[in-house]
Amino acid sequence: MAYRSGQFKSIYAKEVYAADEFSYEYGLEPHLKHIPSTDLDRGEVVYYYAVFTLINGGFGFEVMSKAAVDAFSRKYSQAYKKGYTSPWQTNFDEMAKKTVLKRVLKYAPLSTEFVKEVSADETIKTTLDANMVDLPDETQYGGRRGFLG
Repeated sequence: MAYRSGQFKSIYAKEVYAADEFSYEYGLEPHLKHIPSTDLDRGEVVYYYAVFTLINGGFGFEVMSKAAVDAFSRKYSQAYKKGYTSPWQTNFDEMAKKTVLKRVLKYAPLSTEFVKEVSADETIKTTLDANMVDLPDETQYGGRRGFLG
């Protein structure tokens, strides 16, 4: 959906391994540098990051350590908390990249429709519909139903 807005040149998320060259800095002159190692064994994943660049030259990025992503998943994933098998257990790297991507897009120029779609992505539905966003959130939060429904 972000690409369909016509404002984005690129959007991507990557893993950073221990053997990679990686540095970043926020502030008035943000900087991100990632040079993947050419070693066969790059080590364990230590960071995840997501980047967007706009057609007009603007950009943004978000970086999270693997430990920060793990803490995020434990705090916000209902399935993870309850010990159910979820994508966080079966495909952690992809969920981590999705997490940093959603975080960086909070700073991008987005339509209301896109924001609604991203918010609905974290909900649970028990029925199928052509427009899943319009279905109520059935996620249980401390005995109460979700906030989108």
